[in-house]
Amino acid sequence: MTILLILLAFFGLLFLGMPIAFVIGIVVSLILLLDGVPLEILIQRMFAGVNNFSYLAIPLFILAGNIMAEGGLTKRLMAFSKMLVGKLTGGTAITTVITTALFGTVSGSTVATTYAVGSVLVPRLKEEKYSNSFIASIIGPAGVLGLIIPPSITMVILGITANISIGKLFLAGIIPGIILTLFLCIYVSVIARMKGYGEIREEKLTNEDFLKTTKEAFLPLLAPVFILGSIFLGVATATEAAVIAVAYSFLLTIYYKEMSFSTFKHIMKDSAVTSASILVIISAASAFTYLLTVKKIPATISDFFFSYVDSPIMFLLVVSLILFILGMLTEVTSLIILLSPIFMPLAIQYNIDPIHFGMVLIMNFALANITPPVGLSLIAGCSITDKGMGIEKTLPYIAHILIIVAAMVILIIFFPILSTFLPSIMIE
Repeated sequence: MTILLILLAFFGLLFLGMPIAFVIGIVVSLILLLDGVPLEILIQRMFAGVNNFSYLAIPLFILAGNIMAEGGLTKRLMAFSKMLVGKLTGGTAITTVITTALFGTVSGSTVATTYAVGSVLVPRLKEEKYSNSFIASIIGPAGVLGLIIPPSITMVILGITANISIGKLFLAGIIPGIILTLFLCIYVSVIARMKGYGEIREEKLTNEDFLKTTKEAFLPLLAPVFILGSIFLGVATATEAAVIAVAYSFLLTIYYKEMSFSTFKHIMKDSAVTSASILVIISAASAFTYLLTVKKIPATISDFFFSYVDSPIMFLLVVSLILFILGMLTEVTSLIILLSPIFMPLAIQYNIDPIHFGMVLIMNFALANITPPVGLSLIAGCSITDKGMGIEKTLPYIAHILIIVAAMVILIIFFPILSTFLPSIMIE
């Protein structure tokens, strides 16, 4: 009866358009009141949910990404990507995907990555006669590369919630991130050729141009070396690496002299608001997790799995299906806090490597970020392409992208080595 009441209240409030943090808080308060439990428990659990030093990495990575987006680093990464692939069919669209992947190595936020790269490249894509539906369906989903390619805020939250090494999760995302980037590049090139999008530039790239562009992009490209290298070598935790990211991005901004004081104030304010919104969701979801535990709902779910699911592969496929359905209805951060404490112990009982399971979850969260109607990256892609554009306008291209990302989920499930190889050689 309690499970039914929770589900009705939860999805009913979501359907009414209430923000997810308030939905969770109201549902928890309702159940506690019905059980005669003091609401002080809610406040205590919310505070305990974010009272973790590792969560400091979230605002720091958000700040680093925003500094790089506004400090001239994005356009240098774009110029470098364009130099590499600009003359290919669909070169600017491929440049968009590669620039997003490169920016994802310094920004842990999917939406921030979408806006940072989109603000620079969307005007150029429009000039080359790419349709708005195609632009939105590429710039939004490409943003999820920032979720998969480390550093990733989603990985930080998952690592803390599910008690997985954040450093190993970061390394686990490198190979899948590269593969997905390659798949997306092939896709946009094929569509550009079929639809006649873009223009082929015949100008010859001189050695001087190559050296100049590479020199301009060299320092931004060193950022992931410092961030991931410090973690890989065991000299920094994920939180300490986030400090390195902020310091390095700030020094580059000073070097390039492309940020005013007013812009810096805007960055600080925007980073604070974004961080607060994520942490409020985490705190509310932590209280919800406490409620589920008290009601022994995880045990009920565990009994269901062990009654009907008899293999690790089947378990991963069922979990992926559940996340796909829920990903259409709610936001990724709340899914992590609510479900990973339930699913992770089950995965261990199925003898699944925690890092492998973590990457299966991450790929499903990437899929959720672009799945209508609540896919935040897809919504961001539409917004930056045309403020009045609805997500329905991205069809049929977004359907193709969903298939590509879903295929990556399946690939990670059946080939664990893709996610476990690099973490296995990490220096402790």
